[in-house]
Amino acid sequence: MDKFKKVLDKAYSVFVPSEKEKAKLDKTAEELITLLNKNARNTGVGVEFKFSGSYAKGTWIKNESDIDLFAIFNSEEEMKSLSSLVPKNFIPTFGTRKYFRGLFNGIEVEVVPVLRFSDINSVENSIDLSVLHADYINSSLSSSQKKDVIILKAFCKANNCYGSETYMHGFSGYSLEVMTKEFGSFTALVEAVNSWKPPIIIGKALNKNSSHIFLSDPTNTKRNICASVSEENLSRFVFSMKRFYLFPSFDFFIKQSIKKRVLKEVKARGTKLFVFTTKIIQPKDVFLSRYIKNLDRLVKELKAEDIEIYSFDVDFNEKSASLFLQVKNVPKTKTKKVYGPEVFSKVEIVKNFINVHKNVFIAGKFICYDKIYNVKDFNKFILLKIKEYMSPKSISVN
Repeated sequence: MDKFKKVLDKAYSVFVPSEKEKAKLDKTAEELITLLNKNARNTGVGVEFKFSGSYAKGTWIKNESDIDLFAIFNSEEEMKSLSSLVPKNFIPTFGTRKYFRGLFNGIEVEVVPVLRFSDINSVENSIDLSVLHADYINSSLSSSQKKDVIILKAFCKANNCYGSETYMHGFSGYSLEVMTKEFGSFTALVEAVNSWKPPIIIGKALNKNSSHIFLSDPTNTKRNICASVSEENLSRFVFSMKRFYLFPSFDFFIKQSIKKRVLKEVKARGTKLFVFTTKIIQPKDVFLSRYIKNLDRLVKELKAEDIEIYSFDVDFNEKSASLFLQVKNVPKTKTKKVYGPEVFSKVEIVKNFINVHKNVFIAGKFICYDKIYNVKDFNKFILLKIKEYMSPKSISVN
């Protein structure tokens, strides 16, 4: 659409890599795979190395390039030799299998072991099927569509709904590539989102599922490549797309500072802000998954004490995670009202309730009692609980 053209032209110029950047990355990739193949020959290991991820598909964002490779083995036992093939500075990281990460010529690299297969129905580890993705995308997307994928990734990153990691629950790069193939272009997707109603089914869903959005994997049609997308991240995506449709602006492609936004909100809302920064301990993915689980526990415990949380945000970087917790209200009374059975309950139930709680009273049709808050200083309590749940030590040992 013409109303998007100026904004999208700018997005292409900002986010699509230059030919110079591509050439530099290609040179590094060639040196890397030459080294890996040489190490495999010298050690007699039977393995095939194949580029994967955004580099293999040409869909990485300018200046955010990395190189992913699959190491394709014939058996799980042979995978154990991968540590002897990668550069010595690479460190092991754990996902569904142990893989390796490190820097090569200043570029971040991941080498992931996968098992060779002849029948997709025999595959037990879903990561093995990922070897099919690059070939499918390269055969299905035009160069113009790949540019649309790049700006779509930038859009999702800016609007905090990108990343399939367990601590993100957003859209994966592959899901955005397939979505672009399904709708044809970025602008066509923007228009399509206007009519989305949950549950959203893109393509043909072969099985009943409880996902908020279903996008069939073209290389394995039984698989939903949006299964991990949370309802909140899907809502962020839809709302951001609709706002962009109504008010096209390049601002939608630029990630805003969470800290600045929160400080502005606190000033406008009059909320009480608690900020806590946690150092990330490697492996990052595992640590942040535990971080999010601990955050859920923290929020539940605060709410159990009748602390009214207005909102909370988390900001990640490579070294730390910062929690911004906005509190609306804390209890002002010494006691809280706890509801019991209805007055019309059986007399034995009423008797037992009165025997346990003594000083009871009526609120509507319910018998209630006053429970004394154990917390004397709620601000101090909140700070202590944040430290209890969100410190590196508590996250690492859980």
